[in-house]
Amino acid sequence: MTSPYPWHSTPPGPPQPVPYYGGARPPAGPGSVASFGRRLTARVIDYTLLSMAVFLFFVLVSAIADVSLGPQEIADSYFSAWAVLFIFGTGPVMFLHDWLCNAARGRTLGKAAVGIRVVRTDGAPLRQGQSAGRAAVFGLPQTVPCLGTLFTVIDCLSALADATAMQTLHDRAAGTVVVRT
Repeated sequence: MTSPYPWHSTPPGPPQPVPYYGGARPPAGPGSVASFGRRLTARVIDYTLLSMAVFLFFVLVSAIADVSLGPQEIADSYFSAWAVLFIFGTGPVMFLHDWLCNAARGRTLGKAAVGIRVVRTDGAPLRQGQSAGRAAVFGLPQTVPCLGTLFTVIDCLSALADATAMQTLHDRAAGTVVVRT
């Protein structure tokens, strides 16, 4: 029997049982399913880059506001804005980053750095709606303090329960899989 997943390479010769059943790792190489470690590394890179970009943007906006308003008492509103950004800002930023990058190139900056890409389960590039749905299931729950983070951890760890395709909840919801390039 050949693999039901088109991104797996089929070995030459007579049909073989699906080689990834039972928790065995898929072979390395282009077109194979990306490992959990690569996906985690890509997310860490994405979070780091986005955190730095948001921080620099907020510092720039704060400096412009300070210069334009003059020496006024803005400390309370300034720290309130930082708190709101810290608590609720992660979700929309991750949603937009994942949606736009995956729709345009099939990969975020972190995925590009570790050599992985998001494709449809038939191996074709993502459609705009698939990219938006995948990003919404991953990013938007993060706007809910604590529960959103818990959901995201469960979502990402769900890939470990799927030894064949390593699909997370957001991959299953959008009909996508992450493969090595």
